[in-house]
Amino acid sequence: MSPRERVTRNRSARSVIPARLVADGQTRMAAWRTLITAVHPHPSVKINHGATFLVTDQQGAIPHGVQGDYGLYASDTRFVSRHELRLNGKRPESVASVRLSFRHARWHLVTDSIAGPGGDMREARVAITVDRLISLHRMHEDLTLHTYARAPVTVLLEIALESDFADLFEVRFRSWQRRADLNTWWVGPASLESRYQNQDFVRRCLVRALTPGAGITYANGALRIPADLVPGEEWKLCLQYDLLTSDDDLPDLAVRCAFDAGEEDPMRQARAWQTSVAQIEPADIRLRFAYERAIEDFAALRLHEQEASSDRWMPAAGLPWFMALFGRDSLIASMQAMVAQPAVAMGTLENLARWQSDVDDPERDAEPGKIPHELRVGEWAHFGLVPHRPYYGTADATPLYLLLLAESFRWTGDARGLEPYRSAAERCLDWVDRHGDRDGDGFQEYAPRTPRGYRNQSWRDAHDGVLDETGAFPDLPHGTSEMQAYVYGAKTRIAPLFEAWGDAARATRLRSEAAALRRRFIETFWLEDAGELAFLLDGNKRPVPTVVSNSGHCLWMGILDEERGRAAGRRLMQPDLFTGWGLRVLSDHHPSYDPHSYQRGSVWPHDSVIAAAGLRRYGLAEEAWAILDGLLAAVMCFEDIQMPELFAGLPKSEFAVPVPYRMANVPQAWAAGSVLHMVRLLLGLEPDLPAERVYLDPALPAWCSRLELRKLRLGKHEVRIAVERKPDGQHMVDAEADGLEIVRGVPPWLEIAAD
Repeated sequence: MSPRERVTRNRSARSVIPARLVADGQTRMAAWRTLITAVHPHPSVKINHGATFLVTDQQGAIPHGVQGDYGLYASDTRFVSRHELRLNGKRPESVASVRLSFRHARWHLVTDSIAGPGGDMREARVAITVDRLISLHRMHEDLTLHTYARAPVTVLLEIALESDFADLFEVRFRSWQRRADLNTWWVGPASLESRYQNQDFVRRCLVRALTPGAGITYANGALRIPADLVPGEEWKLCLQYDLLTSDDDLPDLAVRCAFDAGEEDPMRQARAWQTSVAQIEPADIRLRFAYERAIEDFAALRLHEQEASSDRWMPAAGLPWFMALFGRDSLIASMQAMVAQPAVAMGTLENLARWQSDVDDPERDAEPGKIPHELRVGEWAHFGLVPHRPYYGTADATPLYLLLLAESFRWTGDARGLEPYRSAAERCLDWVDRHGDRDGDGFQEYAPRTPRGYRNQSWRDAHDGVLDETGAFPDLPHGTSEMQAYVYGAKTRIAPLFEAWGDAARATRLRSEAAALRRRFIETFWLEDAGELAFLLDGNKRPVPTVVSNSGHCLWMGILDEERGRAAGRRLMQPDLFTGWGLRVLSDHHPSYDPHSYQRGSVWPHDSVIAAAGLRRYGLAEEAWAILDGLLAAVMCFEDIQMPELFAGLPKSEFAVPVPYRMANVPQAWAAGSVLHMVRLLLGLEPDLPAERVYLDPALPAWCSRLELRKLRLGKHEVRIAVERKPDGQHMVDAEADGLEIVRGVPPWLEIAAD
């Protein structure tokens, strides 16, 4: 079963927004909140720090007996499966909630009709403010109570707690495991421990009070705390939740509340990241809002638990299901984030090199030199119920690793600093030629090596993500079009780095191999009669003509000649693929089209922006602008202006708002990265630090007539670029490049190769 398989039905619920609010392309500020309410009637609240995350309902609860992804998680385990507040037996009502940062959320709850002295019910109201802060393997929780009764009142605060220690895969797929050795005990005077052990696998949840003399007891599955409330005074309780994976010594109890004055600002890390990245000032306010939100999403998705050094991290794929090391997702997201902070790439390169396979293991689809797909540390992975230790069932992560390494060289110019990854690069190239090409025909193919392996190992990795023109599963192995393009791009772009490492012979060979692949690709994949690219070669080497968006990736890599590339680009913009919001991944003419499915007709923002980059490369700037404009209109309709992993492929002309995909990961790395990619695309920004140059080929649309990029760090240089589009379509450039040469035009590596 694919890790990306999802529930394919979704609430399509047509909007009831008045037509007056959606006039003029849904751009007026007055419409935005109305649109968001219609799209997200009951959103959850998610906060995290690395792979430790909390998902609650809008009331701030982890409700009992409700299906969903609610819970407090770490190490691919749900440590808290129920957390519900009661005041004198009544559940408070949430009147407001806010995410103050990716780590910190606050709820304001109210309970009416609390009995006062002598049963006086008049004006007896209690308000509860709940603050939660996530750290690695820890949650800090503050509960602050105020009474609005006329006289002091004593109430009983209860926190119903349960820990099911479910593996993340259990929660995702609703496939529950019976656990026998699961115990909870009160270790007093203010400490509750739940523990689960299966052989050498241990999970423990420890809940302790920082507030002295709180008078906490535990009974009937709930912490019970009497609170003496005085009008005009606050009553406060601080709790610390430690999420443990061994029987080692207990972590220290915090000295004081994490929110007390003088303690570390819980938003400090978010601010530090946001101030370290490049800033933009666009004429289009949608791009500004979406960019700022994307930067915060990257802050939330930083994986600290896999970092090899304190200043290097890699982006996780997405919250909640993919807060883990991911090959393909982390590599593409790191390339997208170059325009914000090129250093993002280093943590990704370092971590994936550490997990690069050095064994041949069919159970995990591992082969020497292969870059991993996904690493998990939960119970199912620990005992081999899933092969994620790590699992290597991805056919494109290995060439994408080479592409990111090549990007890092152009953006930093530091061949010596990248020397530690030379061995990883050589092993990647060896895997591409020996194992990626399974039958020696010069093309990349994939197929699982055991029945448990993922059937689809390209980016469309849902179980039904790869279909032939009739809707059937093509015979394995599959050789999708974009996989060939990635290898072509990887070999052409990594060649200069090998030259810088002193291996000119390998660089020459790589360029020759890439040129030969390009010729074979055009001969085999181009469907002359249809005037478009085949989706893939099936197990019988038949070009499958399913109409999909994957050709946009091929344009991004420049594997087609100019004439065919422009034809493929125009095909992408036909109404069966372009919804007005973005590109469907599958034509709506296909018999299996479903706009609410995961990969049979939905819109994936990263896929659409990659296609826009490809269109721009082949001179189809207006088509690229149409995609970017559609996505920016869409993101303004989503809660908190966050670009989701995907959304439904319904046409913009039919619906006033983009219809969400219910199980989408938000935030999601390459969805957030798609917004950053837009900035690079509009500026035509391509650094060449080895030659101490920066290429600029701006193409701003009329709806974003000015764009400024500030504080971009390129190696030791800081760059500022301001571009303005004049009424005649010409562009004025004002750039400060700190010693680097600014070159107007397309860099050599983006020129379309001659036949």
